[in-house]
Amino acid sequence: MTVPSATRAEIHLDRLRHNVDVIQKKLGVIELIGVVKANGYGHGSVRVATTLCAMGVKQLAVATVAEAIVLREAGISASILVFAPPTARSMAFYHEFGLDAIVDSDHSLSVVSSLNEPIHCHVKVDTGMGRLGQSVAMSVDLIKNVERHPTAKLASIWTHFARGDEPDSDFTLVQFERFMSLKKALGGVAAPFHCAASGATFAFPQTIDPSCMSMARIGIALYGLLDLPGNEASLDLQPVMEFKSEITAIKTVPKGTPISYGNRWTAPSERVIATIGAGYADGVSRSLTNNGHVRIQGKGYPMVGTVCMDMFMVDLGEPDQVDRSIQIGSETSIFGLHLPTCIEVAHLTNSITYVQVCGISGRVPRNYLP
Repeated sequence: MTVPSATRAEIHLDRLRHNVDVIQKKLGVIELIGVVKANGYGHGSVRVATTLCAMGVKQLAVATVAEAIVLREAGISASILVFAPPTARSMAFYHEFGLDAIVDSDHSLSVVSSLNEPIHCHVKVDTGMGRLGQSVAMSVDLIKNVERHPTAKLASIWTHFARGDEPDSDFTLVQFERFMSLKKALGGVAAPFHCAASGATFAFPQTIDPSCMSMARIGIALYGLLDLPGNEASLDLQPVMEFKSEITAIKTVPKGTPISYGNRWTAPSERVIATIGAGYADGVSRSLTNNGHVRIQGKGYPMVGTVCMDMFMVDLGEPDQVDRSIQIGSETSIFGLHLPTCIEVAHLTNSITYVQVCGISGRVPRNYLP
């Protein structure tokens, strides 16, 4: 039984396929690793992964073993890399579900060794992110240890940029040069190298140079939400998700009427107020209080008063100015293809697009459009 919901996330799979085509053209012969962690960045990992695999993507990546198992149980047979370091408790699942592991230290290599079964390993190198992995100098020995290991199969060597989505960042070039120095130090090591995620793929072409790199890990660009300041229009990516709700109530209030918790907005004159059936429990940022806007019948309207757990309010204007076609049940776009976009909402909330789509809660149905 399908229970009707005022709020939904519409997932446009045709736009996902469009984005894959754009990215593949950008990568050329470089292999695309499809990143579908965090439930496909809120879009639904199984449907996203199924679409990617149908387009020829052979390698997927997730954050946790649990996320990988969801894909396997849905019938996804592609290679799946788990970004989190393996633990003694998780190793049996790597074997059972055929997962790839990262090796970021001697400790994680010892954990992988405990499996005593062949396993593909991707060595993580820290070139400046300061999160996982060893320094370039220490990674040389780690990689050689993996190569000598009887069951650990060296599948790739990679690093991650701290500022890859900042086109003017010199630090990304510093990290790239450090990674290239590792490649030189290793000589003819038999493993693919990769360093680019979505941002670097579009902002730093040398990081997807096929003469030195074999793969790129693409996440946010798949979903059409790569935010490169001043370059959005030139990327030709389309937002896959549209976050929508509808009007659940309309009322006229006199001048001076406070709206919502804390009385943070007061009607400056007689106003028509619409209540929308979505709130922060659905993924509407509370930072949009008196700060955001929505699209109704093709026109923008300001969000007024504090965003509540399950609803928020919109000022439709003075009674004699209100569009009479707006009624209870009218569709309301919180973000989507047109303004307000997810990128705009991210800027308004001093956040990033990842937070917006990953924050769409589980109670919001995902409706898939072909």
